[in-house]
Amino acid sequence: MNNTLFNQNYYPLDWRKEDVKEIVNHLISFQPVTVVGLPRVGLARILRFILVHPELLTEKLESKKILLLEIDINDLFALTETNFWQLVLKRLCDNTNNEKINKFYASAARTNDAFTFFDNTKQAVAQLCSAGNFIFLLFNRFDRATPLFTYLFFAHLQSLKDTAKTKLNFLFTSNRPLEYLSPDVFKGGNLEVFSQKYFLKPSLYEDLLPVIKEFEKSRKINLTEKTINIIFQYSDGHSQYALLALQALERNKFKTENVDSLLKNNLSIFQQGKEIWDFLNSEEKSLITSKKSVSSNHFLSQIGLFKPDGKLFNPLFDHFVAVQSNTEKQSLKELTKKEKALLAILSSRKQELGDNT
Repeated sequence: MNNTLFNQNYYPLDWRKEDVKEIVNHLISFQPVTVVGLPRVGLARILRFILVHPELLTEKLESKKILLLEIDINDLFALTETNFWQLVLKRLCDNTNNEKINKFYASAARTNDAFTFFDNTKQAVAQLCSAGNFIFLLFNRFDRATPLFTYLFFAHLQSLKDTAKTKLNFLFTSNRPLEYLSPDVFKGGNLEVFSQKYFLKPSLYEDLLPVIKEFEKSRKINLTEKTINIIFQYSDGHSQYALLALQALERNKFKTENVDSLLKNNLSIFQQGKEIWDFLNSEEKSLITSKKSVSSNHFLSQIGLFKPDGKLFNPLFDHFVAVQSNTEKQSLKELTKKEKALLAILSSRKQELGDNT
């Protein structure tokens, strides 16, 4: 994998400084950590920022023998344990160019067996760590691997870590904590080693600027300060909302008149609201529509969907919720009309129905 192609190479070194610092501290503690955030808030961006800046870890560990590997669950051909361990071993091969590691991969590929891929991955890790390497496996969108979650699956991950002792660690990005995704697997605290969490909220103004700069670079334009302020105001630091707002303004030739209507009536932006809405469970949806206050330690506050003042994190999602609530009320009203009509029909034929019973 060519990490130099990631745009995060061009981000300032102090980008999301506090978040990066906390996540790096988790990594060098050699306890697996899950970075949790809203859909498309920028989880992959922060993972890849760490990926292209190994010096963040080399300085802390006082070693230059660092292997930072991204394992993107989206790259799996199929959600099977065989493909999972094949991908992990392939990334070790790609990033080490080590003849022995390549042989481990070739021998597992001949069997195409999940346990062989796992066992050969374990041997590869042991060899690399005995040579003084520190290995960090950064799993992007680990929540998409939920169908694989079993006690044995996590036991294999733990076994891999035990083989390396204090020279291997995992970072998972996910829209939910792992124990939420598979509560039965984590029941009883047997897998508490995987329970560390770091909640990534939408970014601050200065941390959204590199995302906007990416857009400017791709379009070979320079946006006005007014336009940039509008983008932040409406996205409130959410990466995908910011990019969708930029695209909407671009189609409008960056005219800012009637910008509120332009953005709130944009189909792609509305669909982003639906993606977040669909991600929520029924209890969370009810909490949002009821407009009840949410404590700071509630999951929705921890991921930044609610701001400290109790408001939803940006006006675009707030608009979606308002439309969604109105649609649901209208549907309920329509259903009630149909129910009344059916009741009227049944009432008019009550005698006939009674005769047939």
